[in-house]
Amino acid sequence: MSIAMYRLAQPIPQQQHDIFLQPITALSFDPTSDTLWSGTNTGNVTAYYTPQGVRGVSFPVGGGLSVNKIVADETQVRAYGVAAEGVGAWSKGGVNKWYYRPTASITTFSSTLSSSKTLAVSTSAQEIVLLSSITGSVIRQASVPSVIRQLHFTHSYLLSGGSDGCLRCHDHRTGLRREGSAENTVKAHASEVQGLLSSGNYVYTIGWGLRQSRPVPDPLVKIYDLRSMRPLPPVPFPAGPAFINLLPMRPSSLVVTSNQGLVNIVDTSNPTSANEFYQLDTPAFLSSAAISPTGAYMAFGDSEGIIHIMTATDESMPFNGYEGQPVEWADPPEPLPEIEWADTTPLNTVGLPYYNSPLLSSWTPQLESVKVSTAPMKIPQSVLSAIKMNDGIAYAPLPRELKGRRNMVTVASPKDQGRFRSGKHRSDPEVELVGANHSPDEAPPRYRKVEIEYSKFGVEDFDFAFFNRTEFSGLETHILNSYTNSLLQVLHYCHPIRGVAKSHITTRCPNEHCLLCELGFVSRMLEDAKGTNCQSSNFCKTVGVLAQSVHAIELIDYGGDLAETNYARMIQTFHRFLVDHLAVEEEAYPNNPSLLPPDPSLPQRTATLPPIAQLLGMYSRTAFVCTYCKAVREKEQITFVVDLIYPRKGSASPESDLASVLQASLLRQMSLKTSCQNCKLDRMFDSTRVIATSDLPPILAVNANVYSEEHLEHWLDSRRQRFLTPFVELPGDSEEPISVTYNLRAIIIQVLSKEKCSHLVAIVKVPEAEHLEGSISQWFLFNDFLVQNISEEEALSFPGKWKVPAILYLERADCQERFDYSRLSGAIDTSILSQDTSISLHRDVSLIKHEPLGPEELPGPETLVAIDAEFVQMQQEETEYRSDGTKKVIRPARLSLARVSVLRGDGPKQGVPFIDDHIHTSETIVDYLTEFSGIRLGDLDPHTSPYTLTPLKVVYKKLRLLVDRGCIFIGHGLSKDFRIINIHVPLEQVIDTVDLYFLRERQRRLSLRFLSW
Repeated sequence: MSIAMYRLAQPIPQQQHDIFLQPITALSFDPTSDTLWSGTNTGNVTAYYTPQGVRGVSFPVGGGLSVNKIVADETQVRAYGVAAEGVGAWSKGGVNKWYYRPTASITTFSSTLSSSKTLAVSTSAQEIVLLSSITGSVIRQASVPSVIRQLHFTHSYLLSGGSDGCLRCHDHRTGLRREGSAENTVKAHASEVQGLLSSGNYVYTIGWGLRQSRPVPDPLVKIYDLRSMRPLPPVPFPAGPAFINLLPMRPSSLVVTSNQGLVNIVDTSNPTSANEFYQLDTPAFLSSAAISPTGAYMAFGDSEGIIHIMTATDESMPFNGYEGQPVEWADPPEPLPEIEWADTTPLNTVGLPYYNSPLLSSWTPQLESVKVSTAPMKIPQSVLSAIKMNDGIAYAPLPRELKGRRNMVTVASPKDQGRFRSGKHRSDPEVELVGANHSPDEAPPRYRKVEIEYSKFGVEDFDFAFFNRTEFSGLETHILNSYTNSLLQVLHYCHPIRGVAKSHITTRCPNEHCLLCELGFVSRMLEDAKGTNCQSSNFCKTVGVLAQSVHAIELIDYGGDLAETNYARMIQTFHRFLVDHLAVEEEAYPNNPSLLPPDPSLPQRTATLPPIAQLLGMYSRTAFVCTYCKAVREKEQITFVVDLIYPRKGSASPESDLASVLQASLLRQMSLKTSCQNCKLDRMFDSTRVIATSDLPPILAVNANVYSEEHLEHWLDSRRQRFLTPFVELPGDSEEPISVTYNLRAIIIQVLSKEKCSHLVAIVKVPEAEHLEGSISQWFLFNDFLVQNISEEEALSFPGKWKVPAILYLERADCQERFDYSRLSGAIDTSILSQDTSISLHRDVSLIKHEPLGPEELPGPETLVAIDAEFVQMQQEETEYRSDGTKKVIRPARLSLARVSVLRGDGPKQGVPFIDDHIHTSETIVDYLTEFSGIRLGDLDPHTSPYTLTPLKVVYKKLRLLVDRGCIFIGHGLSKDFRIINIHVPLEQVIDTVDLYFLRERQRRLSLRFLSW
């Protein structure tokens, strides 16, 4: 039997002004004062002092919905709510000390680990975050296999209970770094874990089971041995446990409570002994429970807002069992100052109220309306001459020239102005795209996401020139994986990388899907376009194919919810993926020519390395020192991308400028645990990376790694200086004291909108703009197909949190004028036009209609060729139908090249095709468009096709060669064909019958069927 029996005391009613009673959703006894903390369904935490329930401090946790959990310790109260933005800590007087806001919603948090003042928090993003309970700053983050619902610190481990019913044991010091972050895992319940406690070496859990695939309370309290996670005999509780608590003075005794008010005190060390049972007299369901630090009081909150108290002692004893800290009452408001009002009293004596949002009197330019004091329009003389008066009212017949225009003003929709070439209304693009009137916390109009609109004439009718008045081309956005546009622009304007990519397309690359080839094709297209919009559809398609082949699904943008996509993290992951692929793909480069001449002051790049590795590769030597035996191991490696590492708040590092952060990231020091060959045991090692000045690469690729507000604060502008500078000087090491200067070439930023949607923008210092007339600076903004010249001050500035850095490219100053491109291949082998290439295993010779060009037939400038292409549909058109019967194209159908035919336009074999290739594709085809294309199922499969089947890259090289040799293409609707093929052909090399027979007075283009009739 127990030492003392519990009895019901006077309950504490809810004291508030709400019309409806609010459930008590959380309870916690204060360990140092005579206080009971309660949380309500409205998101407020209220303190009740003494067992008589004197109401005290009250404060909101945020969100306006129920408080999920409260934990009170010696100095503060921690709590979070269902709809709160995070978890916070408040003083006993209700003043907030810190508040942690994660990107995902909080699911639970733990008590504090007293030895290290560490707090564990879990989020709906399946992660555990370790916080400092003093400051709320993040110590460590780790992903977990499922959403965590319960967290509890023991004397040595962190326990978690997940929504999958698993109980996991984590080592919060090192184990969170492992895959799955758990030392041990056991399946405690069939469904979610509802309660989790520990006492000594024993762990107690309650949760949900499944009955006929429906969740029901598990009638057993599970017990496990913490040392081996071995299950022990459970404690039955047929009423269904909803809450479990430990009796502090009886550590082996559990208080198990059901939602119906049944309370059972059971000794887990001796389950066969007599248990204590109590039944609360309440018609409402219990929604929370708590035990006082001495075990003398038990509190239960119900759904009607009443706190039921059970006590085993006299009610005069404090909740905490002794006279502890004095109760903190809420600070009374300061009395208003006495003002003696007189005629000479200044109005500013009254003062202004405190506010955290703009006042209504703070008018911004966006709220200013048009002037209303303009003079009325003059009445035409033709009306005045025919006017008549009747009872003081003048009237006149409406003249013929005014019919149809009474009381009307022609106003075009501002959204539709200047978007379509077929539209009649135009507006100055600078008015809309520059937009000086905007908040500092909001992205300027030119940085915001731009979308392609579709008229009845298709995407060709969209006026891209409205967004780009420069001679530098932008990239379109209506294709999948177009988030890579910004990185393509950056690589294009790094001249050494552009030269290597353009040279690679002239080689016999054996890879069907090669990112370096596609990068070279995009660079050629951007060079030739001279400001005309381009698209990187072939590059984006290759990204998707290669990402799927290595299971890097996180690199594929399926066009989902933009608010859930972190494009900064996505582009940095793709950046590393791309550079690694470029270096591997170029290993087949013939002879690997050296791009830098031998010079002791320049980076010495061995000619056995591919050119991309010569440009971006950074040689380093890492020394590992055992902290126990001082044994040293060294490892040499080559790195292509540098990840920035920022100094922590309060660290001893005095410098936090870009040069210091970059230097620390290059020569980073780490501690890790691994096997020591000298000690024959697992030891802690200190690692230091050493990079000689001569080993720094000609082009430095940097991932900004800005994943928290603390990191972003380094980049934001301050009154003293800017973090980002036009050049960075890296000091030399002890062996080579010569410093190296890097000039900033480009930066990719993530732009955040008010709707939390993000997109990527490239800011590039364009080399070709150095002597460009009329330009503000060499810096240009590439927001997909929107291109604008901006000042250097704007390019390097970070005025608000809407501008988040992602990738930086820096070029070594002493290498920029020293590159030698003479050994790079410069032209495509013309023999490709004389080769009959086919990968079809069952090609029917009788179906071959073309004759490849002979060596004497190679085309030259102004050689006439006729071209026709057929396409298949890879993705259906996405259309939105409105209630008024109209429709809007959200995303057009995605087409892919299926067949291309090129005929001789002159010579003895005029009209004979020399290219008639079907294009092999590995993607799923949605519609073969057989009615128009003639392509059928199996025609593009190398195992079944009877036609000449060729990889897309081979056909593209043939067309690229014809363009480079100055051929004139004749065809119908070639602008659309070239767009889908993804090649730019200068207008002087195109004769299009659509434009040739264009009826300008009727705005009509004749179809091929009509012209050939």
